[in-house]
Parts: sequence; C-alpha cells; structure tokens
Amino acid sequence: MTRLLRQILISALAVVAPIAAIGQGDVKLLTEVGFDTFFDNTEYTGTQLGRSETTFAARLSPKVGLRWSEKNSLVIGADIFANFGEQGKFLSKARPQLYYRFATPKVKALAGIFDRNELKGYYSEVFISDVNRFYENRLHGFMGQYAGERGHIELALDWCGMYSKEARERFCILSAGHLDILKSGALYGGYALQVFHYAGSEQISGSVVDNIIVNPYIGSRFKAFFDFDIKLHAIVAMQRDRAVESGMHIPGGAMLQLRMEKCGIYLEEQLYVGSQLMPYFYASPNPIFPQGYGADLYYGNPIFGTDTYWESCCRAPQTVIDTRIGYSNKFFNDTLCLNAFVAVQCDGSAWGTRQMVELKVRLFKDFALDKRR
Repeated sequence: MTRLLRQILISALAVVAPIAAIGQGDVKLLTEVGFDTFFDNTEYTGTQLGRSETTFAARLSPKVGLRWSEKNSLVIGADIFANFGEQGKFLSKARPQLYYRFATPKVKALAGIFDRNELKGYYSEVFISDVNRFYENRLHGFMGQYAGERGHIELALDWCGMYSKEARERFCILSAGHLDILKSGALYGGYALQVFHYAGSEQISGSVVDNIIVNPYIGSRFKAFFDFDIKLHAIVAMQRDRAVESGMHIPGGAMLQLRMEKCGIYLEEQLYVGSQLMPYFYASPNPIFPQGYGADLYYGNPIFGTDTYWESCCRAPQTVIDTRIGYSNKFFNDTLCLNAFVAVQCDGSAWGTRQMVELKVRLFKDFALDKRR
C-alpha cells in the first residue's frame, strides 16, 4: 500500500514538475477531490435475491493534472478505499487513475484508467449493481462520446482482466445512447449495450464465456404535482460457455420503471418479467465451475439471476419486483449529493428488504499557470 501511494506521488510530481518549461500561456493546474461513503444492507434470507450482508465503506479520490489549449488534460490520481470495521488495516486498498482527456462542448475522448462517472449513458442494475458501481468505479481503456442538443452517444472499451496465472482475460465493450424524441424531453428513447468477453488464464485454457446484453428503452417525463419519469425496457441477453456449448442461451424480458418525486422525496417502482438473465450465476454446464461464475461474469444485481416463479394456476415467467422509497438531493452548489432509500424486493417466491445510503462530495479547482516569471 505504501509503495503504491509513493509511486502515485512520484508520478504526480512528474506531471506537474515540467510546468515552468511549458511555453503556452493557457496551461492550468487541475485539482480535484472526490469522497464517497457507501452503506448497503441487504436482508435476503429465504430468497434467491443474493446474500444477506452489509457493505459499509468510504472512498477518497484525489487527482491532480494539467490542462492546455482548453481541450486537453493529463490527470493522475488514486482511489483509496477503507472498509469500515476491517481490523488490522489502515487502508483497505489503493488503486491508480491515470488518463488523457480531450473535451469540447460536444465531443469527449479519454484514454487510460479513468472514472466510470465519465460515462453519460444510463446503465441499469441489469448491467452493474450499486455495490459494483462503488467498488469497480474505474474503466481501463478508451472512451469516445458525442453530445448534441437533444441527446448523446458513447462507446467505451474496458480491459478489466489481464491474462496471467492469477487472472482470466476479460474485457467489456460498453455503448449507450439517448435521444429526446420531443425537444421538451417529454418523450425520449435510448439504448444500452454490453459485450463482455470472459476468457481463460495460464491455468485455465479453452474456456471462453460470452455475456452480451442489449437494452433499448423508451420513456416519458412529465409533471402532475409530482415529477414523473416512466421507462419501458426490452432486455435481451446472449450467453454461451464455448467450452461445453455450441449454441447460445438467449434469455430476455421487459422491465418497467416508474419514478415519482417531489422535493427530493421519491417513490421508485421496478418490475421485470421474463427469463432469468444470469443463467450461469449459480450453476454452469462447465464441470470445472459447477457452482457457476457468479460476480466474475456478472457485474449486475443478482436479483436478475433468480430462477423462481409465482405459484399460481398459470405459472408466469420470472418476476422481479423492486419498490424503493427514498430521498435524493444535491447541496452546496451541487458539491454534495445524498441518496438514501429503503427497498422491498421480491424474486417471485419470497420477499427481501434493502437499505442504502450514499453520500458523494466533489470539489474542483483550476489554477492558471502564467509562463512569466
């Protein structure tokens, strides 16, 4: 841990040290500090929604860099984690961020190791759970993004696993788009796409698993005392374990999301009906992994990996219900964001509960660096 922090500090000094030698007068020193506190308690005993557990942790993300010509930035920083209650450790882990960013009002491109928050697209918990969004907050690779007056589109490559003795090769292609069909935004549409490649390691050969998710949606926003936002999603997943299967599993279904909000207080309802979207989460046809691939293959919420049905005269497909009552708001010129909710969830056979609190702080400051001495 100490060695990693020392390397990050040396690299930061290497970025800032050449400032006096830069001949451009519009160079700026960038400083940024982010702080996140995340609490998530799940009570799922007797259900297939996942494990009953509590996650309580904080993440500090200091960054420093240079901006020149108003469009180009070179940034280095770190994500420093502390899991609350973890005994015998000053810090749980530290991971670097190091990236180049090109940004104009309409176009943005990044290369390196950068924050997932650089993405603009809407990726639901089918793609990545809230817990993984906190801990897996970085992308390794490239991202390109275009934003117009009525929408945006993006494409990113995340190389999240390097072929070695310890790790399997993994990479993920992400893409999302959004378009306001009506200029007011009252009617809109969009999509999210994931192509996840989960390959072998030096110790595991001939085992490649695909996990592809396609998610187009259409939605509407309007006011009727409350602020309403309604989305209807179509979700199709294509998955195959190439070591033992020649064909693909193609589960899919529909998801309805309804949110009504007033003064920061909101009620959010999510209803999914369809096939199990994570067939390899708990079990696999591959004899090497009979217990399934779990979170190594699926970053999404395990609630979409259950395989239960309503007990009725006509057995319906898998049904997932997620009802949340919470409070979300921003304070102090949007530098502090708070989101807290209590959720009641059902996997089609049993009910579970969840409580989450997330506090985010973002501070930015730019310093102009004049070449005159």
